[in-house]
Amino acid sequence: MVDLKQLRAEIKSALDREKTAELLSFIGYEIRRDFKFKLREDERTPSASIDSNGNIKDFGSGWYGDIIALLHEHQGQTLKDATIYIASCLGIRYE
Repeated sequence: MVDLKQLRAEIKSALDREKTAELLSFIGYEIRRDFKFKLREDERTPSASIDSNGNIKDFGSGWYGDIIALLHEHQGQTLKDATIYIASCLGIRYE
């Protein structure tokens, strides 16, 4: 059984601004050099940014969280699936 709390802690320690940008690009977001990006497809200008710790801030709604929370809340993945997916992308063993 996967300890999601421990796994999320490992993921958090492995993430930074560049790694989060790389993962978001892999998922399909277009990240600018200033680490801003369009969170929603219908936007003309960037609506979110990645801070130095790798967390994401949505300018419009005020939402703030990590990439796991983004996948969970904005992409509809379960928290477990999002956590395991990001762990896999980072090469973190979870079993």
